[in-house]
Order: sequence, then structure tokens, then C-alpha cells
Amino acid sequence: MLAYVIRRIIWSIPVLLLLAFAIFALMRAIPGGPFDFAGDKSLPKSVVQNLERRHHLDWPLGWQFSSYVLGDDITGAICQETSFLPGCEAVQASAGLGVSQGLIRGDLGMALKLRGRTVNDLVKESFPISFQLGMIALSLSVFIGLPTGVLAALKQNTWVDYSSSFVAVLGLSIPPLVLGPLLIWIFPLTLGRLFPDLFGWIPIATWGAKPPFFLGIFPSSFGAGFWSHAILPATALGLAFSAAIARLTRASLLQVIREDYIRTARAKGLREQMVVLRHALKNSLIPVITVLGPLLVAVVTGTFVVEQIFGIPGMGKHFVNSIGNRDYPIITGVTLIYATLLVLANLAVDIIYGWLDPRIRYS
Repeated sequence: MLAYVIRRIIWSIPVLLLLAFAIFALMRAIPGGPFDFAGDKSLPKSVVQNLERRHHLDWPLGWQFSSYVLGDDITGAICQETSFLPGCEAVQASAGLGVSQGLIRGDLGMALKLRGRTVNDLVKESFPISFQLGMIALSLSVFIGLPTGVLAALKQNTWVDYSSSFVAVLGLSIPPLVLGPLLIWIFPLTLGRLFPDLFGWIPIATWGAKPPFFLGIFPSSFGAGFWSHAILPATALGLAFSAAIARLTRASLLQVIREDYIRTARAKGLREQMVVLRHALKNSLIPVITVLGPLLVAVVTGTFVVEQIFGIPGMGKHFVNSIGNRDYPIITGVTLIYATLLVLANLAVDIIYGWLDPRIRYS
């Protein structure tokens, strides 16, 4: 197993580099640049040229990517040894500006439109908030979706099954874009004014945890103030996922409980509770775990819609704003974080497979 994990991690490195290069090329192929406008005014051509030179945007694409991955110093040294390659004159002229320390040193670059801010600073401030929101939403979706799916499968074709299926379809049909404002209107604005003692503690927006964070990612306190801010956005984000988990759990469990080994377990006299929990449910979780891998990344990195509705300063806001601003380092850095989390989540899913089903082995 250890060899398999190490091999997967090693193979993920070129995948992430190829992804970074693809983002590099695609964003620079889009018309317009990060310094074409400052607010509503266009900048003079000389100012744009100086800014592009400062951030190495006048370099050929290959040298820009080399600077992003290896750093200015290593790229400049390579260019000195290979001065015959195209674009080396521009590299040698501005490599000493020291814009990038390189991805290999953990530097995601300098933000182009946010003066004096690095991508590392933005991620350090916003990712813990998106992580906290995502983990609460994911826990809520599993806590609701898993028991609902199991109950619907065990009570197939009864009112319990029909009610669960109706609620699941309803949850999938209402996106967070609609559910978020609806929750704000129902609880803080309506019930909060009618019954301030019961619902007045629920705020409309913002987040209840602020830096510094414990271990860099967890809130320093899980008090009432934190949960009062988290309940509405986590509900808006987690209900749709809980509906998807419930439907998948029901379908998977219905298939498993019809297998021969389940009938054999019942014939041996095992209690129904033991048959369901120890034999049927464990094997039926494999499709659910498969979905939870990408789902974990989706909720942990946050969604721009929920963060925008509730005024949460998460990472999704920076990502979407950077696309309109053509802020290449932020786009590339956040995409790499998403991709890294997805690789790790899929690796964790594969490892859990072996625990759920002993027949699965990795070589």
C-alpha cells in the first residue's frame, strides 16, 4: 500500500505541472491583459509596458512558465547558459527584478491587480474560511443524506421511501443560489423580527471566525458566535449534497441487500440490524465514497455563490474576481490548489476502498 501511495503522489506532480501550463497558455490566449484598464480608465501604453516588464509578461510563454515554476534566479541562470534560445534578451534584462521565487519553493506568485499582495497571502487568509464552511456543509450532508438513504432503502415502496425520495428530489432541484436568499428571508429577516428571542441570534451575513486560526486552518473558538454565522451558509451548501448522497445510498443499498451473501447471512440467523450494518451497508458505501472524493473538494474549496450571498471572505471570491481581472497568478495558484486537493481526495478514496472491501488490493 505504501508503495502504491508514493507512486500515485509522484505521478501527480507532472499532472499538476501540465495543468498549470494549460492554465498559463489558456489565460494568455484570452483577449485583453491585466493592465489594460485601471478602474474605468485605460492606462498609457508606456505604463502598461513598464508593468508588463515588471511582472515578466513581456517574456515568451515558455520563459514565463519557467520563472513561475523554478523562480527568477534559476530561470535567469538557465538563460545565461542557453543565450542562443529565443527570448533570452528579455529574460536577462529583467530577471533580476525577483518577481517569483518559484513554485518549487512554495511561492504561488505576486498578485497583479492587488498591489503588494501575494497569492500565498490571499490563500492563507481565505482558504481556512472556505475549508471551515466546506467541512461543516459536508458533515451536514453526510449526517442527513446517509441515514435518509438507508431508511428509504429498508422501507422500500412505503410512505417513508416516497417521502425521502420527494425531499431528495426537492433538495436537488433548489440550488444554493435560490436556497441561500430564501433562508435569509425566512430566518433572520422574518422569524428573527417576529421572534427575536428564538431566531434573533442568526446573523444575515459574514463569517464568525477570524485569523489567527488554530494550526493555520481551524477556528480558534467553536463558540456560539461561530455556529450562528455558519448555520445558514452550511445549510444552503449542504442540503443539495445531502439529497444526492441519499439517492445514491438508497440505490446502492437496494442492490446490495439482494445479493446472495446477504440472504446467506439472514439464513444463518443473524439479526437484521447486524446484517444491514455489518454486511450490506459497508459494501454499499463504495459508490458513495467515490462521489465523496470530488464532493469533498467542491465543498472544502467553497462556492462563489454561497460566499457572495452571505458575505463570506472565502477563496471562491478571489478566484472568480481574478478571472475578470486577468490576474494570472491568482487563477493559476487557486486552480493548482483545487487540483491538488482533488488528487489527494481521490487517493484517499482509493485507500478507503481497500478498507471497505478486503478483496480490493493495490500493487
